[in-house]
Amino acid sequence: MSAKAGKPLVQTDAGAYIAWSGADQPELATEGLGCGLLVLTPLGFALPHYADSNKFGYVLSGSGVAGVLPVEAKERVVRLKAGDVIAVRTGDVSWWYNDNDNEGSADDLSILFIGDTARAVSPGDISYFFLAGGNSVLSGFDAGLLTMAWPGVTEEQAATAFRSQPAVLLTRLSAKLPGVCPREHDRKGLVVNAGHVAAGTLKMLTASDLDALGGFGFSAVLGRLEPGAARAPWVLREGAAQAVYVARGSARVQVSSAVGGDTLLLDEDVAAGSLFVVPRFAVALVAAGADGVEWVSLIKSARPAVEHLIGEGSIFGGLTPQVVQASLKVAPELVKLL
Repeated sequence: MSAKAGKPLVQTDAGAYIAWSGADQPELATEGLGCGLLVLTPLGFALPHYADSNKFGYVLSGSGVAGVLPVEAKERVVRLKAGDVIAVRTGDVSWWYNDNDNEGSADDLSILFIGDTARAVSPGDISYFFLAGGNSVLSGFDAGLLTMAWPGVTEEQAATAFRSQPAVLLTRLSAKLPGVCPREHDRKGLVVNAGHVAAGTLKMLTASDLDALGGFGFSAVLGRLEPGAARAPWVLREGAAQAVYVARGSARVQVSSAVGGDTLLLDEDVAAGSLFVVPRFAVALVAAGADGVEWVSLIKSARPAVEHLIGEGSIFGGLTPQVVQASLKVAPELVKLL
């Protein structure tokens, strides 16, 4: 098991989509996790699509607009900015748009997506199904048959409708889209800003913070450490796997084997842009590098209880001291420090 950077699936003047795959990291498939990074340059546009996995998006940088059309509901169009978290259900149609048109000063819009792929077409991968573009799910249909199901449309119009856009996944617009108006009230229950994450803490976002996460069975978690700081070994005793993306800085990461002992599943210096998995019941330890570290993670629990094994309020600290001393075969003075 190792931390890895994703691979670009698409890279054009409109931006890029970088994906992590269970084929490269089998632990993603084993734990039913998936990840992708969407980067849109100014006027970059991600074509309408739906996916096979519940997921959340976290805006790493920039600003833009997104549209989400839930099943049997009205489209919601929202303004996104850095720090926003947006939940997207399996089957929701969505599109993403960097509406900044000043190339000289505008930032790219970067959105990290992490999802639950346990029931995906290919566990470990988030698969997308496009309504437009060179890989549209509609472009292969016979135009004559389409006119039979589409009253008032000629065969030529039916052929033109789904075969005129050659771009795949992303396209760069020549000008800003008229009539695209984000609505503040559309953010309610769909988008929330995570705000500032204090150093040495975790910020957890659950359905109580974002209604749209309800029923997903997972939570979004943000963490930050100052340079040289470390987070005590932690575990989720309920058996929830975690996908962890290092957003900024770097860290030394160790993940224990389920069988314990001296063997570690992971022991690496992990750079920004890398993803690693903490399997169910495994214990993880993170120590920040010279520039500190910030991470974004999905925990497969609706209300995760992240517990530390050592330090104030730890699991060892909650046990009877004499039991701890006898179990570890150490002096009472050391037990007090646990």
